[in-house]
Amino acid sequence: MNQQGLVADNRTGGERCGKSVRAPSRAEWKDAPEKAFKGWVEQVATTKGDRPYSDRSRRQYAATFHRFVTFLEACGSSVLSAGPDVVEAYLASLEGRNPHEPGCSGSEPLASSRPATRSTLKRHSDLIDDVMNHLVVQRYRTENPVFAATRRLQGRDTGPQLVCLPDQVDARLQDYLLNGMDTSNWAGRRNRALLLLLSGSGITSGQASNARLSQFIFDDTVPSFDCVPQNNVDHYRAPLSRSSVAAIRGWVEERQMGSGPSGADPEVAFPGKGGGALSTTRVYLEVRKVLQAIEFHGNDMGPRVLRNTYARRQLLNGASVDVVARLLGIENPRNILRLLRITPAHTGYVPV
Repeated sequence: MNQQGLVADNRTGGERCGKSVRAPSRAEWKDAPEKAFKGWVEQVATTKGDRPYSDRSRRQYAATFHRFVTFLEACGSSVLSAGPDVVEAYLASLEGRNPHEPGCSGSEPLASSRPATRSTLKRHSDLIDDVMNHLVVQRYRTENPVFAATRRLQGRDTGPQLVCLPDQVDARLQDYLLNGMDTSNWAGRRNRALLLLLSGSGITSGQASNARLSQFIFDDTVPSFDCVPQNNVDHYRAPLSRSSVAAIRGWVEERQMGSGPSGADPEVAFPGKGGGALSTTRVYLEVRKVLQAIEFHGNDMGPRVLRNTYARRQLLNGASVDVVARLLGIENPRNILRLLRITPAHTGYVPV
């Protein structure tokens, strides 16, 4: 999509192409933001040539805005209250299409482990910026948070960057997951198992979000997670790290006994409050919360960090590039080769 930026008329009355122009009210943006956005695009916003947007463009903008609103709701925020931190977190959570890995051309790039490209970030940030500018002009907001948020991401949008946890931080993460997390309720135990699965198997957020109880295999020589074919990714099994097995197995057995929210799908491994599978947005937020808890702050704060760290951990343990690629279920080892550059001890040799 060629994002030219929305130019809002910002009037509550008047004419455009012979039709009355009415900007959505503050109450509409608060109570039904997607409906308000649709009305704004159709009634107020125009292209740089002062022409209405095509139906195709409206659908594309609506899909982008829906993703943003879904993220805001998961954060307990809204288009009227979101600040730079929330907008930055949203932009950082975006997954760009990765041509070097299979399975990333669908609407839900389940096999992706690459941060959003510059064009993806610009498309989303431009749209949010235009919406926020309109809300400021209408006096529904006092400021636009996008500029501050995108400035913090300037290091990202020059190209994809692999973020890993340093060894000591990785050890701190494992200790926190096994000994420090609050597991006094089912949600805490679910989150611990979710984080241990991501950290101890290297699977993607999409694979974890859609996990079914039947995919966990504990009666084999090596306990593993059965990764079903998705988006051209072949079937493979992701072995679970030994330290993660007990807590994951405990949660799976708890789910099999009906633990979780009332009315939850009995086959869903990680249900949300509504009973369905956790969204990838919620998975991202849970990972981010834990990384913040162990005082890690990087350009990426989502599941990709755990996937990259898992791969690097295997390299440090002496695994070859081909072995790590098989563990991750990928055919092209490009990113693993990039990890070698920040894994100087993968050969066992320590410079003197």
